[in-house]
Amino acid sequence: MTKIKLYSGTEIEQIEWASKTNGKAVQNYFTEMLLHQASYYIDNVTAQLMILEIDRLLLPITVSTPYKGNSYVVSPYTQYIDYAIEELRELKHPILETGLKGMLKLIGRFFYKSEIDRIVIVNNWLLSTNLYENLKEGQAKEITLFLAEKFPDCAIMFRSLTNTLHTDIISELGNIGCKFIPSRSIYLFYPHKFNTFSKRQKKAIRRDMKFLHQSGYEVVSHDRITESDLKMVWELYKRLYLQKYSYYNPQFNVRFLTNAWKHRLIEFKLLKKNNQVYGVVGFVVCNGMMTTPILGYDTSLSKEEGLYRLCSILLTDHSLENEILLHRSAGAGRFKRLRGAINEIEYSLVFCQHLSLKRKSVWSFLEKTLTKIGIPLLKKYEL
Repeated sequence: MTKIKLYSGTEIEQIEWASKTNGKAVQNYFTEMLLHQASYYIDNVTAQLMILEIDRLLLPITVSTPYKGNSYVVSPYTQYIDYAIEELRELKHPILETGLKGMLKLIGRFFYKSEIDRIVIVNNWLLSTNLYENLKEGQAKEITLFLAEKFPDCAIMFRSLTNTLHTDIISELGNIGCKFIPSRSIYLFYPHKFNTFSKRQKKAIRRDMKFLHQSGYEVVSHDRITESDLKMVWELYKRLYLQKYSYYNPQFNVRFLTNAWKHRLIEFKLLKKNNQVYGVVGFVVCNGMMTTPILGYDTSLSKEEGLYRLCSILLTDHSLENEILLHRSAGAGRFKRLRGAINEIEYSLVFCQHLSLKRKSVWSFLEKTLTKIGIPLLKKYEL
């Protein structure tokens, strides 16, 4: 019989960390957040954090209720309304943007009344992309039904799923009636397919490597980073992901970065010149895949300086050298396709069978609307 148990912050001393396959990583990443609150490390995340144990695996769980200004990593309302309104600028179509903005605000009222943010998110590392350990057959179903019983007033969500990477989980959750909610258009870079890339794609990657070597920037590996560097890392992340893009992105603070660096939960690489940090990538590796929750560069410099391009090639190079699949997240589609990345639609699967008709209707609406309208728009505008 499968062992499954849920631990709150006051119960973490009961967890046998050493006996779990991912116990050390979960312990180092979440202990302070469990003892205090998630906002101890991420300023704009207000949610209850718990740890779910199933057999020898630990999964972080967030339990959210409506809270204004929450990051999209715990708030579907923020993701599908607030953040979506900001992203409309990428369409570069003022008339369409105005119409969609008005429609989103109207839909937002429906979402708020339907309590879309009353939700439990499984395997939530509070990152833009949650990587998954291998789940055994039946575990996704067991987790979902267990949590639906524990939290009868909450929808149960699995984020960051794609048909290619998570076939078994998606099939299992689909079989118990989960809604398929498209979330974004992402790009995957498969290093083992490099030899099948077009001449143009290979040339772009080699040109980027040459550009790095001639740039004058020093690539500083994780072991050579100092704690004082992390303040500059935080500043660069803030300039790019918060000030330039959106304050609905996770607002990681210096405590988060220091803990992730100290315990090597995130692997950092820096671009430095004259002892000044000009670029940073911070990536997570799990189950043969890597993703980049931390990326930043000095946005005050001109595009000709090519800092995004330089940060990007650091990730591509690591992926190729270690033969690790690179999840390149969303955005900059043309740039990523030119370098061999393949476009996919990412989904959140939501179990809401146990909720009232009113609460279920919001997820049915999202599933139908985003499938029929959202996905075609993403493909048409190559977002």
